Amino acid sequence: MVVPFRQYVSIDHTPLIVTREAQPADFDRYFAEAFEQLGPESRHFRFFTAVRELPPNVIERLRDVDGTRNAAIVAFDAATTTDDYPEGRPVGVARWMANTEGPPELSVTVIDEYQGHGVGSRLMDALLVLARKRGIRRILADVLRDNVAMRSLINRYRAVVQPSGDPLVVRYRVDV
Repeated sequence: MVVPFRQYVSIDHTPLIVTREAQPADFDRYFAEAFEQLGPESRHFRFFTAVRELPPNVIERLRDVDGTRNAAIVAFDAATTTDDYPEGRPVGVARWMANTEGPPELSVTVIDEYQGHGVGSRLMDALLVLARKRGIRRILADVLRDNVAMRSLINRYRAVVQPSGDPLVVRYRVDV
């Protein structure tokens, strides 16, 4: 049995951001609500296209977290706990997803209201700790060239730029 990974970190705008390893049930519970809190630009940056809703096969793939081939870290604003959200409001997710052609692929998504407040850094930190524990040594991230926030975030982790084959996409390699 895999022991869940959990990390607690304070950030300036809120008393406590809680991160923990995601389980498939988290996506059943939180995904639709969090997706609705992404504006058009955030959706475009995450899915590389203007998307109003995701096809069922994409949702199923995002839900597929086994902790090894596909894993995710979820961030909660613990200052906003309610009966419906005992851990707090879900505000972001970072994940790696298996790739048949090489290292797993990285993505980080933070709902619009929490962008620019350090949540992405906390998610990346927790995801890289989990990756090391699970034996992942390298992760790739394809980032749209105009996604300045994600490019800035990933560059903090000494990412190496690699050819992507697409002039609109920057491919990064993060050595875990």
